[in-house]
Order: sequence, then structure tokens, then C-alpha cells
Amino acid sequence: MKYCKTMKKTFYIIAAFFVLCMLPSCLGDDEPETYEKWRKENEKWIDAKAAEKDESGANLYERINSAWDNNGYVLMRWHNDRSLTEKNLSPLSTSTIDVKYQVQDIDSVMIDNSYSRTTPADSVYRTQLNKNLSGWVIALSAMHVGDSCTIIIPYSQAYGAREYGKVKPYSNLIFQVRLLGIPGYQTDAI
Repeated sequence: MKYCKTMKKTFYIIAAFFVLCMLPSCLGDDEPETYEKWRKENEKWIDAKAAEKDESGANLYERINSAWDNNGYVLMRWHNDRSLTEKNLSPLSTSTIDVKYQVQDIDSVMIDNSYSRTTPADSVYRTQLNKNLSGWVIALSAMHVGDSCTIIIPYSQAYGAREYGKVKPYSNLIFQVRLLGIPGYQTDAI
């Protein structure tokens, strides 16, 4: 009989512990609301960027659609004369590439860059393209060696609803990228 009372008491203590642990999540916290607001800000911001025009009335950013995902896209703005690089190689999704980059969110929070790297060369990030964000695969596949671009990757083609290091859930990412080369292949890069 004493054993049953002890077991019953232990059960109630464990049950109370679980209820107390679960209570804060039932009461709600403001984190989901914060991310909901952030998501809406990111959606509004990217729509505005897609609609931005230059002084001649042309779109400032070109929408580049994914070949494998009907909803996947990035916005790109080239900073070089593309006629000078159009005959240079473009990477495949399986290519190893060398790039210089920096990335920030829509609040200009610096997330990462290649400028502190020393290998394989000063400020160069070397990677296999398809081991990166799907937005990078879409964008870099559209570039030629020697191109410099601002690439806006919607959160759906970046980390989505996940938090990743300094990246909050639902964050659009703004990359400044220069495609330096495709190691192992000859190019006439500028």
C-alpha cells in the first residue's frame, strides 16, 4: 500500500513538472508574432525591390526563375557590362566555383563575407555550387565568370522558416557577389 502511494505521488510530481514546462508555450510568447511581422516585412520589401525602376524606367532587378522549381526565383542586378563576359563560362550546379561575396539581411545586418578568408586565395570562397542555398544555385548558374551582381534571395530560396546563425527565420538575403572562376576550367575572365 505504501508503495502505491509513493508511485502515485511520483506520478503527480512528474505530471506537474510537465504541465509547468508546457505552460509557457500554451500561454504564448511573442517570438512567433515577431517572426510573423518580420516575414511580412520581408515579403513587402522584396515586392518593392522587384518593382524598382532605374532612371530609364526599366526594372532595376531581373527576375531569374529556377529551372527545377516553378516557385523558385531570385532578383539580380548586374554591375558590369555583360557583353564583356557573355562568352565566359557559366557554372553548372555541380561546378566548383570561386567567388567573393558579402551577405546581409534587409535591415543591413552583415551576416557573412568571404573577405576574412585566406584559402584558396585572399578573400576567395571556393565551394561546389549545389552545396549552397538553392537561391545561390539559381543565381550563380545565370552568371558568367567575371560578372558582379547584387543578388536578392527570397527567404523561400534561403533558409525559409529556420533560424541559421545570425539569419532570422523568413529573412531575404542580399548578396554582393563576383564570380571569379570555375577551378579546373580555362576562361577569359576580365
